[in-house]
Amino acid sequence: NILRILYTKEELQTSILPPGRTHLSRKPLDKVRFKKFKDAMRYKFKLSSVNFGQFYRTLLRRKLTDFLIEERRRDELKLARQSLKSQAKDTNQSDIDEIFN
Repeated sequence: NILRILYTKEELQTSILPPGRTHLSRKPLDKVRFKKFKDAMRYKFKLSSVNFGQFYRTLLRRKLTDFLIEERRRDELKLARQSLKSQAKDTNQSDIDEIFN
């Protein structure tokens, strides 16, 4: 994903899409790098600046917002999965110990 190349993991987890509003608690992603991202998307999909504006407002912005939300949740889910996996492993090991002892 291009955003993962342009921004650090921390930036993606703690930021919102530009332009950020002053009353919001999260800071927006860096505007210069975000413009590079938008230019890359425009080039990839071969859109004029007028068509890209509509594409961004109607489709891409929602997808990017969902992506940032998932980036925030990703580590939490990973830790939860690892915890469940280690609990299951411990339970299986104790079951095996009971059978053979």
